[in-house]
Amino acid sequence: MGNLLLTITVLITVFSLNGQSYFSFPKDTANWNCLYWHQWHPDFYDLTNYQYIQQGDTIIKGKNYLKIFYNETDSPSPSHFIGGIREDSLKQIFFFPTSIHLNTIGGHSFPNDTAEHLLYSFNNLQVGDTLAINTNYTDIIVESIDSVLLGTTFRKRYEIQNVRFLFGPEYWIEGIGSTKDLLSPFTYEFEWRYYTLCYTDSTTYYINSPNGEDSCHYQVPMSINDLEISKKFKVFPNPTSEYITIHSEVNLKKINIYNSFGQLLIHENATKPEIKINVQNLNSGIYIVELINSKGRIYTKIIKE
Repeated sequence: MGNLLLTITVLITVFSLNGQSYFSFPKDTANWNCLYWHQWHPDFYDLTNYQYIQQGDTIIKGKNYLKIFYNETDSPSPSHFIGGIREDSLKQIFFFPTSIHLNTIGGHSFPNDTAEHLLYSFNNLQVGDTLAINTNYTDIIVESIDSVLLGTTFRKRYEIQNVRFLFGPEYWIEGIGSTKDLLSPFTYEFEWRYYTLCYTDSTTYYINSPNGEDSCHYQVPMSINDLEISKKFKVFPNPTSEYITIHSEVNLKKINIYNSFGQLLIHENATKPEIKINVQNLNSGIYIVELINSKGRIYTKIIKE
């Protein structure tokens, strides 16, 4: 009886998966909010929130594409166009890059920038399939197939093994793409990791935050000051009501101040060993100061009275 019930359960699951409607990639605007996590040293973190923005369309070599822009959300720099994306009738998603090496976090490289490249395939995938994507550099294999509930509907989800370049687990979800990075087949992980924090379009909202929080923006860790800030940096006075002074014995590049929601409020380029920053316009509360140099980043708290 037990074996019969197990067989029936498996058959119901298979029929359910096969009977699901396919969800195509978005045809208009969409956002993939992502996180790049790189820990250079116990006291130095590189946490970069970034996003891919799908907006507008273009024609490249006679084919219609939706434009993809890249933006680092905590940076004052504007977003920039990195390529076009399209889906064909065979449930294949293609990307046409603007250059071989895209100006993105971590690095995304393509064999050439004169043709489109297969980014995903959702065409009748089976467990064990090796997909013909970036074949000269890696093997992309379907490990398992299940479903994930988004709103009131289920979508197929594929566990993917990128043999050479990405550390698991990675999942591809119909209509969304990778839980790591939109362009995951053409990047790699080493001392860093990628996360698709959330995905939004006109009808879909999907959360995949690494810390389980319902947020499209990874907040700077509030407890990181417990590691004790390096003696090479001093931030004073603390608490403060008007100004803070940042003294560094090593060359700083940038100074950022965030609120407790991870929103960037103050951005300064560091041009000398001691920097004075006006915080009078900040509301009373706790803020995170991010100090950036060539080796990484360190964080500490300040209290604005």
